Amino acid sequence: MSNFNKKITILSGGSAIKDIMSELLKHTHSITRVVPSTDNGASSKELRDIFKILSVGDIRQSLAISIPHTQSNKQLVKFINWRFPIEEHISIKELEKLLNDKVSVLYQISHSLEIQSSLFGYLRSFLKRSKQTNINLSNGSIGNFILVGAYFEHGDDWNRAIATLERLFGCSSSVLPIYLNNHYHLKAEFSNGTVICGESEITDFGGDRKKDIESLKICKLYHKKFINIEPLVNPKVLESIEKSDTIIFSPGSLFTSILPHLINHELPLALHNNRRAKKIFLVNLAQDSETIGYSAKNIIDKIKQIAQERGYQLSDFITDIIINNHYKQISFLNSQKDKKQYIEMGNLEIYKKEGINIIIKELEDPWKRGEFDPQEVVKVILMV
Repeated sequence: MSNFNKKITILSGGSAIKDIMSELLKHTHSITRVVPSTDNGASSKELRDIFKILSVGDIRQSLAISIPHTQSNKQLVKFINWRFPIEEHISIKELEKLLNDKVSVLYQISHSLEIQSSLFGYLRSFLKRSKQTNINLSNGSIGNFILVGAYFEHGDDWNRAIATLERLFGCSSSVLPIYLNNHYHLKAEFSNGTVICGESEITDFGGDRKKDIESLKICKLYHKKFINIEPLVNPKVLESIEKSDTIIFSPGSLFTSILPHLINHELPLALHNNRRAKKIFLVNLAQDSETIGYSAKNIIDKIKQIAQERGYQLSDFITDIIINNHYKQISFLNSQKDKKQYIEMGNLEIYKKEGINIIIKELEDPWKRGEFDPQEVVKVILMV
């Protein structure tokens, strides 16, 4: 079943794909994960606002996933994901103390002197730029600081900075931001005329009102106003789509993780032009805050809407839909405070008339309700 030469591109965002991607890496060594670059929440917001750069959180997470899972790399991965505590304000002096403390955890990150030297160089580059600001490192990730430092060290070139870190870590997959422009933001327009700018603001918009989003746009902040633009896609993303044997829309938040990949001219055209690739849409197991009351068909309808608005058929974007088979559509509890619903299928079969294959399998982890079983999911993906 494994095909280590099979080229796979995953269009994703957030942590939903993490375990599935780790399992996929056991079967192919040619995976590229494309991540949105408009996140403006949490510690990413601080870095974006201070340095006018794109969001790096999803990039860091993807790098950490694809570092070979060996005993010697455990400390490195922990280091990349390590965060400062959440406090009102943590100054850059705290990072400087860590770098100067010869017995700190930072000096235990790797047996490789090249890795130690490179990472400390990137952190010092980040430190140097940060001293000119009033940056708050509260809840900040060391891995994010490394990425920003690498960006500065490699001529403000994201592709070069990321590729250098991938080589340094011996990563078995690649990650690419969909956009390279540092000033792009996500904007949602609602049926009642409401307009919300900012990915985190859209995520936080209350309850089931997100189902009233009529359109998404990429905009740019210009003289304190958000101006709609036609964004330019990272050329390496287009190259990856062109060369792929399989393209996967991963589980994730519909309006802030999945659809943002399609609200431009270039990536939909690249999907259309790759006629030989399997294009798989993996439906979420459960509703999240962006799909309250949605069925799988409602979700696919949104993809179809974007396809038609740009002059394409749904089958240009999706050839196969994979969905979990629920015996009963019932709610389940992740915690006492968090009641979730499985995503119902709806009249998904109607899309068979458009030449799309509907694959219904048992994909839920029996020990972790509401989560995918990565082995079962990958088994189905590789059979498509």
